[in-house]
Amino acid sequence: MIYLRCYFKYYYVLLLSIFLVLCLNIYLVFFFLKEETSIGKSTLLNYNASYFATQNILNSLSKLDKDYDLPIPTEESSILKELEVLLSNLKLKFNGDIDLFNATINIMNKDGLMPLYGTPYLGSTINLLKTSEIIKTYNALKGTQLKLLLMFKNNQEVLFKPKWYSESKIIYGDVYAGKDRYNGEIMAFYISLILGFPRVPIVVKRILDSTEIHKTANIGLKKTMYINSTTKEMCLYGKCFYCKREDPVCTKSERLEGAAIFHLPPYMKLKQRLHPWRRTYNENKTARWETDNNFCTYVKATFDSERILDFIDICIFDFIIGNGDRHRYEVIEQFNNTIILIDNGKSFGNPYKDHTDILAPLYQCCIIRQKTWERLKSIKGGTFTNVLQNMLVIHETISLITLPHYNALERRLKLVYATVTMCQNQSNESIFK
Repeated sequence: MIYLRCYFKYYYVLLLSIFLVLCLNIYLVFFFLKEETSIGKSTLLNYNASYFATQNILNSLSKLDKDYDLPIPTEESSILKELEVLLSNLKLKFNGDIDLFNATINIMNKDGLMPLYGTPYLGSTINLLKTSEIIKTYNALKGTQLKLLLMFKNNQEVLFKPKWYSESKIIYGDVYAGKDRYNGEIMAFYISLILGFPRVPIVVKRILDSTEIHKTANIGLKKTMYINSTTKEMCLYGKCFYCKREDPVCTKSERLEGAAIFHLPPYMKLKQRLHPWRRTYNENKTARWETDNNFCTYVKATFDSERILDFIDICIFDFIIGNGDRHRYEVIEQFNNTIILIDNGKSFGNPYKDHTDILAPLYQCCIIRQKTWERLKSIKGGTFTNVLQNMLVIHETISLITLPHYNALERRLKLVYATVTMCQNQSNESIFK
């Protein structure tokens, strides 16, 4: 009987020991799991400068003055009056005896590709880009995506980017995901004029028919063309870094839509430069500016203040259109290396996503041109999209982008206001230059 009691005593002790060991193991698992999660979050918060900046911008947005929701009457703003002149020039039909393409080239200078109010022949030039007879169609070999080079009768060249997606297509993933959006190129031209950055070559929507393409295509391009056996539509894939037969662009009802971009003449030498706020395009590697909100100090040691202000103008433009693919920028040498904004096709991808890290030059340097700020304030309260739609109905259509994209434009403009306001609150001196 005594042995039996001892047996049960040791049995209970053994069970209790096993239970305590299990409890200890469970505790240790949760303890280290918590530690690991905490370390992961700490790493994210300590090293992701873009995350911190975004939170600060959103906080600034929540406190933004309600005055930014109110439009300015046109009669009270010289900038809005200037935009009225621009609208008039877009509508104007020029009947004079003039080479419109040469005239367009001759007004280009260090201040931009045209005056802020446009020119009396801007509307006629746009119409000419839409309707001029094409005599040759080539494959534009440079770049990663399919592009065509169209030559008109007067030897003026136009770069043609075909339509890959419907206007309602949402591009998910990275800010640079997907192919170029043809409508993004067109919208970028008009928005650049509204923002006071006339640095985007004229872009129009142009529709090519399959007969026209086949008739004018050179031998090299024809070798990449074929008829789809199912749809009976003409397809072409061209030659470029990512071009392949399995991924062609095809006509619809024997028509190919796209963006026709005014091609600058060869004597205007474009030089490519690396953008200091470029991305790594590697998900396992971050750029220095993404982890260091003092990155502007490094940039200031390399670039003068005017160029940095250029980068800030550009980042505002890119953020509003949703273009996070500005890894390089182009300058025209003979125009004092003035920056030209080309390759804007990675814009208008996802209207529900705001990539605030595109604004890094603004929130890291916390300076902005006074004239840029005045321009931005003049289009508040819905004026921005109102002016934009008034422009589009003249030669294009407001359906080039969907309503969510128009909403995104207004939302992002307010985020720019919030970022500038945040910088004002953080700085002991004026941020306006």
